Amino acid sequence: MSSAELISALRDAHQAHLCVQLQNEDHWQALMAQASVSLGAVPLGKLVDSDSLTTVVDQWLQQALSAQGLQTVVSDVSKAVWEAAEKDPATVGELLSEDHFEAILEQVLKLQTLREKAIHAAMSHPLVSEMVSEMLYTGIKNFLLEENALAKLPGVSSVMKMGRKSMVGKAMGGMEESIRDYLRKNIRVTLRTGEQWLNKQLTNERIEQLARDGYQRVAPLKPANYLKLVPAGTIDEVVSQGCAIGDETARLDYTRRLVSVGIHAAVHSLSDMPLQTLLDGMKISEDQVRQITAPALARGARVLIEQGVLEPFIQWVLDDFYQSAACKAAIEKING
Repeated sequence: MSSAELISALRDAHQAHLCVQLQNEDHWQALMAQASVSLGAVPLGKLVDSDSLTTVVDQWLQQALSAQGLQTVVSDVSKAVWEAAEKDPATVGELLSEDHFEAILEQVLKLQTLREKAIHAAMSHPLVSEMVSEMLYTGIKNFLLEENALAKLPGVSSVMKMGRKSMVGKAMGGMEESIRDYLRKNIRVTLRTGEQWLNKQLTNERIEQLARDGYQRVAPLKPANYLKLVPAGTIDEVVSQGCAIGDETARLDYTRRLVSVGIHAAVHSLSDMPLQTLLDGMKISEDQVRQITAPALARGARVLIEQGVLEPFIQWVLDDFYQSAACKAAIEKING
């Protein structure tokens, strides 16, 4: 057999062997077991260079990452999930247990400063000013008209006795601008008083009471009933806007800085944590990982082979060696 024929036969046998192995669950089990042995007690953070990883991710964010390329897929997935949720009988109480609700509430109660700032921002908003002003005006107007308060003013009662009640409405109309002008000038004081009242009323005890009462009211409700109220086409629009916003946000210096800090922090956090320690913290064993992952990897390899994807790739990888000068020299040396 010539050197070329021997090389070709070895490569074909190697390729066939790998195709069989990659579809075998035991092979993946052995690979993962060996990887675990090789890693040993080496901390995971020591296996990664945080600066290199940060550089790659940063370049990806700036140049390559675009959620809009996946917009159709994201939209299809979102609609499928949404439609399934519309038919699901699960209640709010099943999705958020009372224990978890209490844990969240405990954290929320610690945010007093943020709560006060949020109240201040809300009460300072022009829309709130307009709403409160309109509410006050409507209340004053209704009081004057419905309670006949104007009739008690000197001179008005005598007019009403003469059968001219319509004069009351006209008098109110004449006062409208004066009332509105007064409210506009004093609305800030009114809102400041409202803000102080809210801060005084919304104690931790009061918030706990309101939150628990709210939870008990919504716990039996089914989210599906409310999801059905969302107009058709909303998901596509939200996905489109979300992808565009995501692309723009990814390229912001702010985002890149935070991602960089996060990567360095993650690597540092893992710098003293071997794989076994990480798995123990996740309450999962290496055996469980292998039992879950190995069958999936074997099935995945089988699908790739059936689709004609994996074998050409394996052949390309093997050709790098079997067609090399080093391989040819070794075979020719053996053949003499």
